[in-house]
Amino acid sequence: VCLDTCHAFASGYDFRTAKALNETLKKFDKHIGLGKLKLFHLNDSKTELGSHRDRHADIGYGFLKEQAFAAIAGSSALKNINAVLETPEENLTYAETITKLKTLAR
Repeated sequence: VCLDTCHAFASGYDFRTAKALNETLKKFDKHIGLGKLKLFHLNDSKTELGSHRDRHADIGYGFLKEQAFAAIAGSSALKNINAVLETPEENLTYAETITKLKTLAR
């Protein structure tokens, strides 16, 4: 299973804090199973939580903000999950985004 951060956020699943991420992961585990999660599509969201609109933004340039990606990077439950960038490169190149994500993961 691949979890897209923008799609999930637009569907009402919050990642913006460690607490919100843990609640979202509990729901994911209950309905799908964390063991089935193999990949993230990482992208911020141009629309608000629960908007039901899929509009990808560069990391830190949307409503998820950098703290959501810091929470994901800092989660022990997600430490072995691979990720793919799916950002529009409107504000940051992929190289700049990767550097930013590495900084957030520390």
